[in-house]
Amino acid sequence: MPRVVPVFAVCLLAACSGGTLGPAASPTTSHSAPTRSATPPVSASSPALPLAWHVGPPLPVAVSEVGVAALGDQVHVLGGYVGGRAHSRTHLVFDTKTARWSQGVPLPERLDHIGVAALDGKLWAVGGYSSNGVVNHVWSWTPGATSWNAEPPLPAARTAGVLVVVGGKLHYLGGKSGGVDVHDHLVFDPATGRWATAAPMPTARDHMAAAVLDNRIYVGTGRPGDLRTFEVYDATTDRWSTGPPVPLGRSSVAGAAFAGHFLVIGGEHPQEQGVDREVDAFDPRTGRWTRFPDLPHGVQGIGAAVVGGVLYVPGGGPVGGASRQSDVLLELS
Repeated sequence: MPRVVPVFAVCLLAACSGGTLGPAASPTTSHSAPTRSATPPVSASSPALPLAWHVGPPLPVAVSEVGVAALGDQVHVLGGYVGGRAHSRTHLVFDTKTARWSQGVPLPERLDHIGVAALDGKLWAVGGYSSNGVVNHVWSWTPGATSWNAEPPLPAARTAGVLVVVGGKLHYLGGKSGGVDVHDHLVFDPATGRWATAAPMPTARDHMAAAVLDNRIYVGTGRPGDLRTFEVYDATTDRWSTGPPVPLGRSSVAGAAFAGHFLVIGGEHPQEQGVDREVDAFDPRTGRWTRFPDLPHGVQGIGAAVVGGVLYVPGGGPVGGASRQSDVLLELS
């Protein structure tokens, strides 16, 4: 089972910008109505995929629109909505060895929709919404430290994008700037302390899913609308390719690299305020989408992390929008 990093990918049938991946190519922008996909979920009792969702210890506080990352044996949950209110300094820590939650060092400012990843033994929190609007702030925290450190800021303010790690560098993709979706692909090298640009995403979007496998970044779904668009970035060639559309378009999803697949988990349809249970899974070996077991309940505004072969999805919104948050920890194993 591959170890998850903030984003993962495996190059498949195409490696050049504008190419295709898998049996069918998607248009540059692909939408779907807020309905279930026709592909049934794989049974948890299937010999080929003996996976099932379980409910873990509840979070100390209900949250949504959070950033989530694994660091060592711990799952960290940062920022988000609490009590129906935006922006928080939340830092919750789940120890997967003891199955206990604790309070971490609070963020230095109240944020939500932040990009979170682990790199060089540190947690990184990038961008997001604050009470003053969209920010370009970058913060890092080292285990054992009592405060967060300010790092070189993003070249411009960003929120609701995705943050992943490839080749020892942070990659921040897409999101919103000035209320507009962007294609930008920003790369931070901790060795130089500088941000640079890489090949932009073909589709400008926010609230999407992303994960990394074998030096490639997979990006799927998102806004505007309920995108089905699926694109893959090859960090070796600095090029994007287009793959078969995600079976169900939606946004506010979690992305993960798990059991050799790129997963698109849960989500919502903003116009109808509906939430999804669906877990779509792309297999780089076959170039096709399948379904993993559905979530026990619909949830959106989520993140995911993998530790020791278990996928963790903490909190999230059980309804569309920001009115309610959840304290439920879901585990797939």
